[in-house]
Amino acid sequence: MPDPQLPVFEKFAGCLLGTAVGDSVGLPFEGLSPRRVSRMAPGPLKQTFCLGRGMVSDDTDHTVFVAQSLLVAGESPERFRRALQWRLRFWLACLPAGIGLATLRSILRMWCGLRHPGVYSAGNGPAMRCALIGVRFCHDSAARTRFLEESTVLTHTDPKALLAASAIGEIAARLASGEWSERPDADSLFAAIRGGGHSEWEEVAAGVRDFCRSGDGFERAAAHWGGRRGISGYALRSVPFAILAWYRHFWDFRATIEACVRGGGDTDTNAAIAGALAGVTVGPEEIPHEWIGRLVDFPHSPGYLRSLAEGLAGGGAGVRTGFSPWLFPRGILFTTLVLAHGFRRMLPPYG
Repeated sequence: MPDPQLPVFEKFAGCLLGTAVGDSVGLPFEGLSPRRVSRMAPGPLKQTFCLGRGMVSDDTDHTVFVAQSLLVAGESPERFRRALQWRLRFWLACLPAGIGLATLRSILRMWCGLRHPGVYSAGNGPAMRCALIGVRFCHDSAARTRFLEESTVLTHTDPKALLAASAIGEIAARLASGEWSERPDADSLFAAIRGGGHSEWEEVAAGVRDFCRSGDGFERAAAHWGGRRGISGYALRSVPFAILAWYRHFWDFRATIEACVRGGGDTDTNAAIAGALAGVTVGPEEIPHEWIGRLVDFPHSPGYLRSLAEGLAGGGAGVRTGFSPWLFPRGILFTTLVLAHGFRRMLPPYG
């Protein structure tokens, strides 16, 4: 079992690297059914997106933008929102593949100069980037709430999206603060994620609690929230599923990611969300080294993620926080590889 009292740098590094590794392992299987995932990867999972190596998608990109924005914003939620908005605008200019429709519409509205660019959607986009906010403000619930709201409504205004993102932020905060140095009981988890005043989300949170209590809860949850085609990107399905994967495999990063990917559907985002929580739980040294070593993306490389963690932890004053121009040619390469994977899916094994 890893040391539950990790230094603050390792909490940030675990969150960032956990997001990126989960994203990269899940990316080649995005949109596939659980049955086809099992046929394409019958053995232990590894990155296969680019010549046996891994790249990251929008899940990690957005988390990096949150980290950069936190570094430049200090304690100001308004500065954070402006910094994140500026980065998202330029990111869209890189023509990223696989962008969610709600995120696309909201960033287009940013380019049009709308003051409130978010669109009414309960996609899981905000949840994929918010664990880091929970770590950063793990001892300040008021600031945590404000920053989580700014990050979410910038692109998604449906209250369900905020409740789902806040649940991830609250779990990350309790892990980072040391409050949950051991796996919490199901009732404590429910109290942290239930939100308030929204019956549909409270029903989801209660479902998480009940599945956590049950010995066969994960298998039943996968059928309940997913089914034959896997777990979708709807926040009230993907977020509880990711939380349950983290909870069931509390000290086991690899098993957490395997569970998310083999659930099918939005595999990269689900694994990125659960990977962030698992990374905060176990720290970067407990993330499989071969998975980190096979992650060859640039400019959002493992080395850069560690430098962001140092900056967030109070060191590394020279860390780069600007939008990297390398994301433009990288976007072309990434889109080319996505198209290649699309053609590959026309071949067996089917499922």
